[in-house]
Amino acid sequence: MKARYFYFTVHSASDLLDVREFGRMKVYAKVSMAGKTKCTEVDRVNETNPKRNTTLCFIVPEKDIIKGSTIPSKIELFCKRTFSDDKYVGELLVSLAPRYKGECTFPVQRNDSNENKSFGTLTFSHALGDKFIVTNSS
Repeated sequence: MKARYFYFTVHSASDLLDVREFGRMKVYAKVSMAGKTKCTEVDRVNETNPKRNTTLCFIVPEKDIIKGSTIPSKIELFCKRTFSDDKYVGELLVSLAPRYKGECTFPVQRNDSNENKSFGTLTFSHALGDKFIVTNSS
């Protein structure tokens, strides 16, 4: 099967909802696309305005990258906690156009909120890489 590398870079977020009652916000992003999920490192310093510039690499089948096609993606933000489950901060559901280049900033939403408002913003970029052949080793 023909495929391509798809590089997704999480640059920063700003004005995120502070979901901690005690302690500092330590935010990371979980990015899901093409049936895979990858996480960025935790920003332990910038609290509600995390900065990371982390690039994650996904493999996307070439058949999914045709002219005018988009790749559905989900970016979730979480606050890392030591003694319990990580706390949900917000998310973005986006359809990425593989041929688009440049930085994008979108509002962060919360799936547990009935309010139609932003809970901060997330800035990211993406780039389509080279083609290659994926072989199944069965």
